[in-house]
Amino acid sequence: MLKLIYKNLLAHRGRYCWIFIELCLVALIAWSVLDEVIVDTYKLNMPPGYDMDRLVTFNLNEFPTVNKEDDLEKETEITYAHLNRILDRVRSDNRVESVTFVNNNSFLAQSVSINSLDAGGEDNWGFYYTVHFWPGTDFFKTFGLKDAYADNKIYEEQSMSGRDLIVSKSVADYLFNDESAIGHFLEEKNEKYNPEKLSRIVGVVDDAVYRSTYFLTPIVYKTRKARDIVREGGIKYIHPVIRLKPEVDVDKFIEDFSPVVAKDIRTDNIYAHSLRSFREIDKSMSRDMNNHNFIGMSIALFFFVNILLCMVGTFYLQTRKRSEETGVMRTFGASRGFIIREMLGEGFILVTIAWLLGCFFYWLYIKDEGLVQMANAFSEKSSSALIKMMPTWASDFWLHFAIVSLIIYALMLISVLIGIYIPARRISRINPVDALRDE
Repeated sequence: MLKLIYKNLLAHRGRYCWIFIELCLVALIAWSVLDEVIVDTYKLNMPPGYDMDRLVTFNLNEFPTVNKEDDLEKETEITYAHLNRILDRVRSDNRVESVTFVNNNSFLAQSVSINSLDAGGEDNWGFYYTVHFWPGTDFFKTFGLKDAYADNKIYEEQSMSGRDLIVSKSVADYLFNDESAIGHFLEEKNEKYNPEKLSRIVGVVDDAVYRSTYFLTPIVYKTRKARDIVREGGIKYIHPVIRLKPEVDVDKFIEDFSPVVAKDIRTDNIYAHSLRSFREIDKSMSRDMNNHNFIGMSIALFFFVNILLCMVGTFYLQTRKRSEETGVMRTFGASRGFIIREMLGEGFILVTIAWLLGCFFYWLYIKDEGLVQMANAFSEKSSSALIKMMPTWASDFWLHFAIVSLIIYALMLISVLIGIYIPARRISRINPVDALRDE
């Protein structure tokens, strides 16, 4: 059969020449259209690393009052006591599994705190995001963050001193490779760091996404006293986060609990408002990226509907014209299956060669510029540091090139084989006498 396919391709080289050029152009256009769409789609569907689906939150604020204490420390203690009463009120609901407080340095928060990370050596530089948590408020249980050194187990918070901290697995691996990071110090490889201010690592949790547009990010979890947050930022920068029990419907809970938040969760001059799910906040924060991805997907869809369907139509018409050739093959005893396989084989070889050539041309164009990568866009330096700390398939040039190329190859092959199979199946049934009547 291979010899017959080769002879047919040579015999129809004039007809197939333009089709081959079209297929090469399709591979080139597909690369320019699909590369960013594939990476962004993967990014948008990446698990956040914590149990976002069961999380809801609301905002706190306070009415202006003329009865504030002159003593700042006393006023802070009073506010802290009010916040604890709010926690107790939320915990009393039988649909709530746990609840914690966060500030603006936490998941899906508006602000970002980034610190450099020295792993020893001039070029061995990284960075991490800081997440603050209040000790003893079930932070890790509420977010469902899992212990990196335990099999699928939620991290159990332990007693911590002021400079103790918990790191994500990417930070631990970057600093200490396969060695356990627990008991080490975050800054111990930095020779210039003050030995009296070292931060001891007491736990390691799985990596998570700080913000939906960031991918997985290296994170360091630091304790932050509630009194300090109240003193520095005020009530409006504190947000209760609620983890619902598995059987609770989030939308129904928000519908039922919103009036409670608006009317009952208040103490002294502090009031609550705007109960929202984490999924809703995530969608709101990633709206720009979703819009960008929607535009890319729309362009890709236009590409498929027009160019790929054009390929289907081209091969459909070319195959329909071969009824006389099919009649000759049937006269010499060729079966229907043999005819279909032979025509599909021609399309397979044609697509494969055109795809290889198109990808090679694109490689010549992109090899010095690089491909679309999953990195943070703060700076070129931070992006390269993130890729070094948390390499992904998109940051590996050859793996990235291979994955996108294979997706393009699959789409092209499916389109061409559909365009060949439908008419080939029909003309393979033709009576040899009818096919050769005009000969």
